[in-house]
Amino acid sequence: MKKKIPKNSCRIIKLSQDAVFEWIYENIIDNMETQFDVHRSEVTKLTLSFDIDWETKEFICVAHNHGINNIYDTESLLSKLKDTTSTLYSGNRYIELTDEEVLAIQNGEENEYTK
Repeated sequence: MKKKIPKNSCRIIKLSQDAVFEWIYENIIDNMETQFDVHRSEVTKLTLSFDIDWETKEFICVAHNHGINNIYDTESLLSKLKDTTSTLYSGNRYIELTDEEVLAIQNGEENEYTK
């Protein structure tokens, strides 16, 4: 049974940057099936690469199946890509790119997904 907050009281959570980052990351992991539109059996085969820019308040998360052979420079992608969605609750929240397209963006090539 859940406890109640007493009348005339409140409960407060205050988080540091690291805790906010951890919460976002863990939330993405817990919801990978929905966020990246993958079958539950695929979730354990995926690796997440992520980054956050505290100045611009932007977050990026790349789901891939390369394991430790990660070719994705999240810092570069974070600075070069447009937002993929205005909300994680929409149907079109991610973009799907080939490794070649990602490498081209990381190397400065522009396309419809870049700023």
